[in-house]
Amino acid sequence: MSRVNDPSGTLIALFGSFPKPADDLQADIYREQHMIITRQLMAMGLINMLASSLIAAAMFPKFGLTTSLLWMAPLFISGLFQVWSWDKFRRSPTPDKISGGFLRKSEWVALLAGICWGSSTLVFYGSSDSTHLLFLHLVQAGMAAGVVSLITPLPRHTARFAMPCLLPVIPSALMHEGSYLIPVAALGLLFLGALVNSSVDSYKQLRMSIGKAWESREARNNLVDAIESTTDAFALYDSNGNLVLANERHQVLFGADGMPIDDETSHNGVETLKHSGHWLMQSRHQTRLGGCVVVHTDITALKTRERELVEARKEAEEADAAKSRFLSTMSHELRTPLNIILGFSRLMASDSQVKLTWDEVAEYADNINESGSHLLQLIDDIIDYSKVGLDKLLLSPSDVDVRAMLARSISLAASFEDVRDLSGVDVAVSGNVGLLRVDESICQRIIMNLLTNAMRFGGSDPRIVIRAGLNSDGCPFIAVRDFGNGIPDEDLERVFEAFYQRENGLDRGFGGTGLGLTLCRHLARLHDGDVVLKSRSGVGTTAMFVLPKATHIPRTGEIAAQTKSSAVA
Repeated sequence: MSRVNDPSGTLIALFGSFPKPADDLQADIYREQHMIITRQLMAMGLINMLASSLIAAAMFPKFGLTTSLLWMAPLFISGLFQVWSWDKFRRSPTPDKISGGFLRKSEWVALLAGICWGSSTLVFYGSSDSTHLLFLHLVQAGMAAGVVSLITPLPRHTARFAMPCLLPVIPSALMHEGSYLIPVAALGLLFLGALVNSSVDSYKQLRMSIGKAWESREARNNLVDAIESTTDAFALYDSNGNLVLANERHQVLFGADGMPIDDETSHNGVETLKHSGHWLMQSRHQTRLGGCVVVHTDITALKTRERELVEARKEAEEADAAKSRFLSTMSHELRTPLNIILGFSRLMASDSQVKLTWDEVAEYADNINESGSHLLQLIDDIIDYSKVGLDKLLLSPSDVDVRAMLARSISLAASFEDVRDLSGVDVAVSGNVGLLRVDESICQRIIMNLLTNAMRFGGSDPRIVIRAGLNSDGCPFIAVRDFGNGIPDEDLERVFEAFYQRENGLDRGFGGTGLGLTLCRHLARLHDGDVVLKSRSGVGTTAMFVLPKATHIPRTGEIAAQTKSSAVA
């Protein structure tokens, strides 16, 4: 606050006009002065009433009732008004903004009260008793000192009360005889100067105190603004673990009370934690007073990129492993039929030195045809797998009868695996299964793959159990069970990897690309379904093709009744 606008900063400014607050700091000073006056109104009012009554009573014997009451009346009424004002302000809320109007009015009240008390030596003038006059001087000095002590940080009010209260001491002392009256007048002037100067110093202390509070508040606001502007979660805890300061980000993550702080978590350090779905890097630093500053940096995006990199590396490693498996498998699966085709075709060539009978030619032609079909099947599997991977395989849904589809799939799988005896195949379709809204060729491909696996890996036990029905969620399923050696638990998911085969090398017992179950799962998921395996070593394996509930079209009316009666028969 500039000295030009400060109405109380210097002795000269005390006698200038009382301006409105030039800024918020000056408004706060006015507010504090306002509150000082309102707090002291009761004390000043009681002093005015009691002291004026006592002086009037003391002067009554010498000056009469009229003079004493005329002098006492304004002071007593002023005291009553001060007490009434104190009670009024006590019941009112503390104002936030002060314009200075109340301070201006209270200056006039202070001036009138000072005039009343200073006039006592003039009103009660006429006595030749110097001791009597000295008593009045002491009363004036005491009133000036008492009032100033109550409103010390208000130098304008102090000056307006003390000057008219103490200045009359000088003429009254000069008009009476007595060697001590002149020193009393000089002392009155010095006392007046000391009171006003002390009040100005007190005001400066008040202004400095409020100014420092403003600077502290401004620094805190700047700190809070800086903390709120950061994307990190910031919190300050005291030595007892209580939250002192936290930005909005910290409150969003940990609530209004913050995170619990104890001896284990208050030490300096950095660690990574997961909270409310966010990955956070927590940094803790102890303060000099035993508290703790905790900063949480959200590293969720970094963790996500890290996870993506790990997954990408894993996919690259899996792709590399799949490539190795593919090359290892294809080197055998392609070479064997190609060698057969090239060898037998060479024997059958026109320039061959070997003379073949018609039976031998027919046998070699059958071998060439079988090897070519095998190669075609391998290539078809690879093409289908590439189509699924590139999302180029389109569905063509139609209403499919489960029983008919199973019959065709069993016949084709038996022909493909050269199984002539199907007496070990046990098929049952639940009566509550209706039609399926699916791509028939794709679903038939899945079922054929599951059936050929069951025929191929069933071992010496030719039994195959096929069941179709609805699970507890109403989803249609087709389960194929064999009674072979089964699959170990650690390989139940690995068999779905592309080109994976449990037996590797040229001496493995079964051929194929290792894409059968991989294609089954991918094709099933095109229908939002899945293929899952359940197996026990030495007992057998159950492969279950599950479709979503939406693909099932229940049988209704007469068709359902006929189906049920045929199932009972």
